[in-house]
Amino acid sequence: MKATLTMKSLFRIRRHINYLTIHLRKTVLLIPPRTLLVLICILIGISAGLSAFLLKNVLFYIHQFIHYIVNRSITNILLFGLPTFGIVLTVLYIRFFHKNGLHKGVAPILEAMQQQNAYIPPDHMYGHIFSSALTIGFGGSAGFEAPIVATGSAIGSNIARYFKFTDEDRIILLSSGAAAGIAAVFNAPIAGVLFAIEVLLVGMPVSAFIPLLISSATGAIVSNLLIPQRLFVLITNTWHVKNIPIYILIGLISGFYSAFIIRQVIQISHAFQKIKNHWTRVIIGGILLSVLIFLFPSLYGEGYFSIQAMFNQEKITLINPSLFTYDHIIISFGLMVVLLFLKIYATSITIGAGGNGGIFAPSLYMGALLGYFIATVINTLGGLDLNVVNFTVAGMAGVLAGVLKTPLTALFLIAEITGGYALFIPLMLVIATSYFISSIFEHKSIYAKELEMRT
Repeated sequence: MKATLTMKSLFRIRRHINYLTIHLRKTVLLIPPRTLLVLICILIGISAGLSAFLLKNVLFYIHQFIHYIVNRSITNILLFGLPTFGIVLTVLYIRFFHKNGLHKGVAPILEAMQQQNAYIPPDHMYGHIFSSALTIGFGGSAGFEAPIVATGSAIGSNIARYFKFTDEDRIILLSSGAAAGIAAVFNAPIAGVLFAIEVLLVGMPVSAFIPLLISSATGAIVSNLLIPQRLFVLITNTWHVKNIPIYILIGLISGFYSAFIIRQVIQISHAFQKIKNHWTRVIIGGILLSVLIFLFPSLYGEGYFSIQAMFNQEKITLINPSLFTYDHIIISFGLMVVLLFLKIYATSITIGAGGNGGIFAPSLYMGALLGYFIATVINTLGGLDLNVVNFTVAGMAGVLAGVLKTPLTALFLIAEITGGYALFIPLMLVIATSYFISSIFEHKSIYAKELEMRT
C-alpha cells in the first residue's frame, strides 16, 4: 500500500514538473524572437562557462589523487599503468552511462550540422566532461578543448531544440555553444568566436556572428569569475625585425610538420578502426601509450606544464631521469626531435584506443616544442642570442594554424592565452607561411579529414 502511494506521489510530482516546464516554455516563447535569441545566447554562455569550470575541477582532483600516490612513494610501475587505467575507465563510463555511445571530437558536430538539423543527443551535455577528465587526468596524451567544444555545442543544440528554434537558428546556437566553450576554457572570447566562424559557420552571413559574440563573451566572463588565472604566464614585450627570416623559417617547418601531423593522425585512426573488438583496442593502445609516457614523461596529459616550463626557460623533462641521463646538449636536441614525432603517436593512440580528447592542446605542445627547439639550436650552434620564448610562441601559432586550418583563431588565441600581443606581426608571418605550406600538401583541416572518415 505504501509503495503504491509513493508511486502515485512521484507520478504527481513528475506531472507537476512537466506542467510547469510546458508553461515556462510557452511564457518564454512570448518574448520577441530576436530578444529571446539574445537571452538564450547568454544562457548558453553561462552553461558553457560552468561546464569548463566543472571539467577543470574534475581534472584538478584527479591530478591531486595522482600526486598523493606519487608522494606516498608508490613505484613507477603503478604510474606506468595509469594511462591505460584512464582509458579503461573512459570506455567503461561510456558503456554504462551512454548506451548509444558518445560521439567524440569536432567531426560529429560538423556532421550533425550537415545532416541532422544540428541535433546532438542531450547526454553529450555532460558525457564529454567526465569521459575526457578520466582520459586526460590519468595521463592520456590529448587535449580537453574538443570535449568542451562538444559539450558547448550539445548545450546550444538542446536549448535551441527545447525552445523550438528554426534549423538555421539551431545551427547558430550550436555554434554559439562551441564558441562559448573555447572562450571559457581558454578565457579567450575572440578566439572562441573565430573558431566557430572558421570551423563551423563557414559562409554564414555577418548577422550570425552576433549570437557568437554574446555567448563567447558570457562564457569568458563566467570563466574569469571562477578561474581568474591565465593559462600561461608569458614575459615578452618586443621582437626584432632582423629575426624575420627565422620567423619565416619556423613558419615553413611548421607547415611541413602540420601536414605530417594530419596524415599520421588519420593513418593511426584508420589502423585502430580496423581492430573490431574495442577491448583489444584498449589493451593494445593502453600498453603502447603507457610505455611511451613511462619513457618520456612530458607526453603525459595535454602538455601545458611543459609549455609553461619552456616559457620559463626551465629544463624540460625529456626522458625518464630514473632510467636515462642526457646531460649532453646534442642528446637533448635529439630527444626533442624524437618527442616531436612521439607526441603525434601518443595523442593518436590515446584517442584511437578509446580515450576522449582532442588534437588542439597537443598541437600547441608540438608547436611550442618546435619553436623552442629551433631557437635553442640556433642560439647554441649559431652563436646568436634569440629570445627563445618568442619563437616558442610562434611555433604554437604555426602548428595550430597548419593542423586546424584556422589562421585567425591561431593568431588571436595565442595572443589571448599568452598575453603576447606585442608579437602580432611575427605571429602573422609564421601563421600565413605555415597555413600556405600545409595547405599545399593537405587541403583540408584535421577536422574535415576526420569527417570524411565518418561518411
